[in-house]
Amino acid sequence: MVFIGIDPAFRAGGFSLCIIDGSKVTFKTFKNGFLGFCNWFYNDSPASAVVCVENSNLTKASFDINGSKFVIAKKARNVGKNQAISQNTADLCATKYKIINVTPKQKGKKWNKETFNNVLQNEGHEIEKKRTNQDERDAYKLALIALKKPFLIEN
Repeated sequence: MVFIGIDPAFRAGGFSLCIIDGSKVTFKTFKNGFLGFCNWFYNDSPASAVVCVENSNLTKASFDINGSKFVIAKKARNVGKNQAISQNTADLCATKYKIINVTPKQKGKKWNKETFNNVLQNEGHEIEKKRTNQDERDAYKLALIALKKPFLIEN
């Protein structure tokens, strides 16, 4: 079984996924965002998988409203963009895969490089890349949720 974690983002270069296939871990970051993801989904994605998507659209809490009117408006736009792109991603994945949606809070704290490397080692996973970025580490964390918590799969 293949397990995929997806950390969608509307900002350029921020849309990443991680694939766990046995002990092999691979990453993919889509420079052109959702369209790049769609191209991968329709042309290169595995035939079957369990997918965990960080879906910020599930968050019902209000976000930080500190700052000037301009700053608050910018934050609101960014939150709205990420909620939309994460829901679109989850909806598309549900057409092909078993899916788990988690909120950012359910995903938990971000991992630094050291924590990430310790988890990789403890899980017996191997990656080809020497360096990872925060979006890739988040996607790996989501792929682990898909691997370890199949009871969260939605029908």
